[in-house]
Amino acid sequence: MSAATQGGPTRTCLGCPSYVATNADVIRSFGKVTGSPMCARYGHVLGRPKSTPEQNAKTAERYAANCPSHGEVRPYQPEQMMLKVALPDPDAIDNPLSDLDQDKQAVVSCAMCKHYIPDETVHEEHGWVTGMCAAKGKLILPNRKQAEARGCDFRAIGPNMTSIPNLLLPTLSTDSGNATTQAGGFTVSADSVVDPKDYLTDAPVEPEHEAKGIRAWRRIVDPNGSGNEVFLPIFDEKYFTEAERAMIPQTGSDEHPELYIDWNSGVYKVAVIWRELDETPMLWGPAGVGKTEFARHMAWLMQLPFVRISITGSTELDDLAGKMLYSKEEGTYFQYGRISTGWMKPCVMLIDEPNTGKPEVWEFIRPMTDNSKQLVLDMNKGEHLSRHEFTHLILAANPAWDPKNVGANDIGDADSSRLLHFEYTLPPEKIERAIIKNRILVDGWKIDKGRLDFIIEVAKLIREQCKEGALDITWGLRPQIQVARALAWFPPIDAYRLAAADMLQPEQQEIILDQVRLQLPSRPFPPIERV
Repeated sequence: MSAATQGGPTRTCLGCPSYVATNADVIRSFGKVTGSPMCARYGHVLGRPKSTPEQNAKTAERYAANCPSHGEVRPYQPEQMMLKVALPDPDAIDNPLSDLDQDKQAVVSCAMCKHYIPDETVHEEHGWVTGMCAAKGKLILPNRKQAEARGCDFRAIGPNMTSIPNLLLPTLSTDSGNATTQAGGFTVSADSVVDPKDYLTDAPVEPEHEAKGIRAWRRIVDPNGSGNEVFLPIFDEKYFTEAERAMIPQTGSDEHPELYIDWNSGVYKVAVIWRELDETPMLWGPAGVGKTEFARHMAWLMQLPFVRISITGSTELDDLAGKMLYSKEEGTYFQYGRISTGWMKPCVMLIDEPNTGKPEVWEFIRPMTDNSKQLVLDMNKGEHLSRHEFTHLILAANPAWDPKNVGANDIGDADSSRLLHFEYTLPPEKIERAIIKNRILVDGWKIDKGRLDFIIEVAKLIREQCKEGALDITWGLRPQIQVARALAWFPPIDAYRLAAADMLQPEQQEIILDQVRLQLPSRPFPPIERV
């Protein structure tokens, strides 16, 4: 009998050494934040992100009541990986495939299975920040997808599930009833993100890696379910100078790189291009769709300095390559430019809009993207600079075929053939809503459904006007976020004026404001909800 049934004090997981609730402790034990407190010994999920503290406290009491190891010293690694959070979906387990079935044999990772529910869907509907197996009713950690699939009786190849079945009943709380679906999309907060500084390695870090500043390796698995994987290095900030450390994107900084949502599998694509193919990716897309934020996110993942170099029609080659200088103390010497300096150090170097620069700029960049991966400094007696092993070059540009991109030029075949191209478009509406919600949370308030619906519907109208040529602008994520932030404090018309309209010609200004008027709600928006 448990202590509780004998009339003694109620036993709870909250006082047990194996109870881990902080992000750092959960990461050490499981390699990833789950969004809930955990039992480090048995892998029990001891709460639901959307439950009240009182409900989670009852869950902790229920698990502790019959725990054979309550109060014992926390193990270094969990003895089991229970991670059970729900009852299995009957549709997923009623007709398991034969072990000889090719659709079963082909599944080597949960990501390939039709019973796998991706992270974003689980997070949207229940708040946990990792994937789930509908057939087992358990959370699936990223570093466990292959292990969980190995020998699984229910695995079957097919598209991942896009929603959690209504019959997937929660078992963590003492409440009864069907699982409820939370509407309004998912969000990501800093509390649910693993800071790269705390990330446990997914592969051994050899002495030669440590000598190069690497403290861990991050496994990136093909989200399309091929089973392929690539590893990104995570660097120790102590390896860099103070000036270089200041350039490393940080969790919680003004740019919030941790909140970026990898909706188009860009992380896997670019990681393969860099680390496996040793090629240079070029992102193509209109302004404000997230090209720069993606490059910054990649630097954050690896904890590398982020070097952003914006090219314009007035950019001088000397600023990029370097030039000869003279001083009485040193005599004549060569001062390396911004690209040359970044080329020789570990970093993520984004060259933004190179197709707006002078022809000599492209001529200078070209050798960086061919097989030699060298910079040729004609201005320094033809010096050849070889790329540092961990310099990650990425280009981003607005396409020249769009007349709104004034100053953008077509690039020649000699340059385009040296690059791997990645079109960057607006994300699906569901992701766009999530991006706006995440950014508003940074401001300390929670955007309500009415405001969010309004912003999305107005954007549809404005983008249609852009497509038809009535507006000479693009309406990407950036103005959406500006409008959303302003709507906390200003009426809709004023918010859109602040975001973009007041910079335009009167005719175009009225086109935008007309779209706003068409969607104006019958009543004013409610006061903002502080968080």
